[in-house]
Amino acid sequence: MPLLTKRLVDATPFPPDGQRCVRDDELPGFALRVTKRRKSFVLEKRIRGRMRRLTIGPYGPLTVEEARQLATVKIGAIAKGEDPAQLRQDQIHEVTFGDLAEVYLTRHAFRKRSGKDDASLLRGHLAGLRTRKLTDIHRTDLVQLHARLGARRPYRANRIVALVRTMFNLARDWGLFTGENPATRIQFFKERARDRFVQPEEMPRLLKAIHAEPNPYVRAALLTALLTGARREEVLTMTWPDVSLARGEWRIPQTKADRPHLLPLPAPLVTVLEALPRVDGNRYVFVGRDDTGHLVDLKRAWDRIRDEAGIPDVRIHDLRRTVGSWLAGSGESLPLIAKVLNHSSVSTTAIYARLNLEPVRHALERHASKLLSAGKSGPVAYLTARSSEEDDAAMPRESNPPSRSA
Repeated sequence: MPLLTKRLVDATPFPPDGQRCVRDDELPGFALRVTKRRKSFVLEKRIRGRMRRLTIGPYGPLTVEEARQLATVKIGAIAKGEDPAQLRQDQIHEVTFGDLAEVYLTRHAFRKRSGKDDASLLRGHLAGLRTRKLTDIHRTDLVQLHARLGARRPYRANRIVALVRTMFNLARDWGLFTGENPATRIQFFKERARDRFVQPEEMPRLLKAIHAEPNPYVRAALLTALLTGARREEVLTMTWPDVSLARGEWRIPQTKADRPHLLPLPAPLVTVLEALPRVDGNRYVFVGRDDTGHLVDLKRAWDRIRDEAGIPDVRIHDLRRTVGSWLAGSGESLPLIAKVLNHSSVSTTAIYARLNLEPVRHALERHASKLLSAGKSGPVAYLTARSSEEDDAAMPRESNPPSRSA
């Protein structure tokens, strides 16, 4: 057998059909395979009792010496018990992120209340990873994505990294991935719990803007959120079979607390729902586009309404917080507010007591009155007198005041 050299490879003709092999006499198993239009280097070795032919690469992009070096590396791997051919097949058929996403949505996300949010993130910000092999996704990819999105939406950036981290952990549990989770050790952006709710002076403007909304289903959906404190998804998926206008009740069959929730409907809301047009064959209360399904997204309408009301920083979920805060401001107990909002623990409801400043205001008023009553003339007189003294001290004095005429 000849020694494979560039001259020999160039001189080897292309067969009219089929293939021919020119084997090297220096490195056993190393050979040139020539087909009708292509010359490439291969390695023929017996692996675990089975003769395998491993493709090294095409001639041209690879020189003879480069191909010989690659063949030597593969021979060393085979000697250690590895199977480069099987490894190559595994790489070809390796699970992609898109494959994992489908498995995740069907086996795990459907059990979560946030499953639809997960699906939205996978279709949106994570769509660029769909064709990537799991082993081809690195921590730097996710760090860059997290930083890029975090500049505008830090909370969303944190949710994306948390989602990918969960997916890779599950991939290992399901036997789809054996490497290191690329979403670990990524520092999240600092998050602060929102405490925004609609203030009393803002409420008339908001109600006026909602009333001006042309879509009756959007109007009614927002009023339902504002009058019941139900979550957005619960409101949008409300169905007529779950509502009794006669009794003024709404049974929410599935909630974040993973239990049904029976909620009384205020009389004004019952009036709104009674006047709402119904669509034959559509069980949903707040009908979607083309009279099919239910409303899916209120973002555009809400953006118009909150801009019109002059509250651009209020989000739809803040309407739920508004209900809790106004109930707390009216003196309702935390257990009752927790029951309205279907909280599993009263501690979750405690934020509304913190947001209600009226008890704090009354306490500080009493404190100020008691403290300043130590003044002989009473608190208001004391402050007024003190202020006058400071004003007099700050006034410039004339060195030679004019004399008074008799």
